Amino acid sequence: MERKILFKRIITSICLALSVLTGMAQTPRAGEVEVFAGAELNYADINYVRLYNVLINLTPGVKWHLGHDWLVTGQAYIPLYNDGYQNKHNVVRLTNAALAKQLHFGNQHFKLTGGLFGYDRYGLDLRWMYPVTSWLMFNAQAGYTGEWRLALNDATDWGKNHEIVKTKSTDFGSLDRFSGIVGANVWLEPWHTELRLSGGRYIGEEYGVQAEIMRHFPGCTVELYAQYHERAKTKYANREGGGFKVIMLLPDKWKWKSRKVTLRPASNFRLTYNAQADVVSMKMYTTDPEENERTYPVRIPWGTGNLKK
Repeated sequence: MERKILFKRIITSICLALSVLTGMAQTPRAGEVEVFAGAELNYADINYVRLYNVLINLTPGVKWHLGHDWLVTGQAYIPLYNDGYQNKHNVVRLTNAALAKQLHFGNQHFKLTGGLFGYDRYGLDLRWMYPVTSWLMFNAQAGYTGEWRLALNDATDWGKNHEIVKTKSTDFGSLDRFSGIVGANVWLEPWHTELRLSGGRYIGEEYGVQAEIMRHFPGCTVELYAQYHERAKTKYANREGGGFKVIMLLPDKWKWKSRKVTLRPASNFRLTYNAQADVVSMKMYTTDPEENERTYPVRIPWGTGNLKK
């Protein structure tokens, strides 16, 4: 019990400190180009011989705001350190190149994106968000995608039957997979707390549901989540999963800005802990290189859209 209380105090202190540093997010001007960079750290507790597998990538990216809610995005992964992860992560590769357009019709908000997405999927994606009241919002996502890969050279990977196979540096599969998620969000204004329930068909072609509870601070979000899904076709798959996430937004003042170009770090830092998770269940591609659970994919005046960064 004392450890739980101490952990809660540490997370709260971090979030309050960031809230002092952060200010209101500014809407980029038409023609503005944002160049940013972050780092990705992956680690997994595997066995008693080697406590953790570790993977570190540098993730530079760019956003070009064309005006009228048009946006061009791009991002690449540059490997820095790999101990225990698959060899396919040891190559410089493109991870995002997309064109997006937001549409707003009263309380109906849409975002249509086409291009190369995260999790090696490409195709078309449609987001819909509908704030019904100040405390209730419905949302949905639908995508039609295929596999893709653009890298500087080939890599080796483990195949479906645990055989070593060659991953091509340039490869585009056919558009062959439909994924769709529907959900509802409840906003509790006195506590800046959000409840989310969602479910549907994910890119692994399995169905599942997820429940989330989030506490939003001005510069940070702490989330607990639980999942239930079809059993994946892997040896160590589970039907249930869960864990916690911490999304910390970096201050706007940490950037250099000219008339049309902005240089800055990535907008957020995320810490995720998965319990009983495998590498395929309930995964969904990302269309924006800085996509996260706190910031809605569409600009809306609801929930965290009304909060300070």
